[in-house]
Amino acid sequence: MLTTEQILDAAEDVLRRFGPRKTTVVDVARALGVSHGTVYRHFDTKAALHEAITTRWFERVTSPLATIARIPSRPCHRLRAWFETLMAIKQHKAHEDPELFASYLLLANKSSKKIVFEHVEIMIKQVERILADGCDDGSFEINNCAATARSLFFATFRFHHPLHANEWSDEHLKEDFDHLFTMLEHAIQKRSEYSVG
Repeated sequence: MLTTEQILDAAEDVLRRFGPRKTTVVDVARALGVSHGTVYRHFDTKAALHEAITTRWFERVTSPLATIARIPSRPCHRLRAWFETLMAIKQHKAHEDPELFASYLLLANKSSKKIVFEHVEIMIKQVERILADGCDDGSFEINNCAATARSLFFATFRFHHPLHANEWSDEHLKEDFDHLFTMLEHAIQKRSEYSVG
């Protein structure tokens, strides 16, 4: 019996080779060698198929980040690791599979704004959890963890948002991130956590 995951795997392959316009229920059925009715039982429209592909891509991004958000290590280490992992996931996809990455970006832009906003909110909530843990253990001094999480996320957009993908080959990118993130860390850490000199 054909599973949803098998359909999405095939859809991803079609997407990589032909782009979103040719990634229809009929095209995916043809790639799988089954009737389009078989695929329609899982996805009744092209839009539903595209949203499922987009959702799975988003889940692949947020799943490893969720692991970092909850591991039992110092929040200050987790915070940097979370952002570095987000950057690595996005930049790896952009560099290693540019056709698929470009197609994902097109699909995300065409998808329901609700799906995109939920994806962003899930990530911001993960950052908020790390910040709250840091406040609890005395690492961070923050009045509003939710607002600070949003600020950190949007302040680092250049390094993980697909709209900036053409900048990710900049040889100074890592250095720029390290400099920016160190300043952001200093802004939220208790004065006893670092020295100024």
